Amino acid sequence: MPDVEFAEAQLAEGRPTEPEPEDEADEAEFELEVEESIARGRGGRRGGDGVSSRGGASPGGGGAAVAGAPAHAEARRGIFARLIAFLQGSWRELQRVQWPDRRQVAQATGVVIGFVIVAAAFLGLADLVSQKVVTFILK
Repeated sequence: MPDVEFAEAQLAEGRPTEPEPEDEADEAEFELEVEESIARGRGGRRGGDGVSSRGGASPGGGGAAVAGAPAHAEARRGIFARLIAFLQGSWRELQRVQWPDRRQVAQATGVVIGFVIVAAAFLGLADLVSQKVVTFILK
């Protein structure tokens, strides 16, 4: 979804509307305007709160206009920075997990073992019946 967020951020920043397909002369102008809007977006990496990463206020104004800018900026970071960000995000997710207590684990384990016993009994009975039927047919 980073591409969608980046596209929405470009639209919010004033990316020009696309020309009609039959206007080939306008297409070159459109591409030039797109390149200019992208170049304006790269001037300062802005966060979602309207503050640039350098500490000052962003020239674009409000924070809603640059919702996709952080996702695009992360794509240009090095592999170690992305790995650290991934590990930090994973750790935050693990802290949100509601881990079961001992009673819940024992109960779930009992359910699994019970299901395995029932399935084994069913498959054993099906095997025994099919063995008797095949033996009866072959004799």
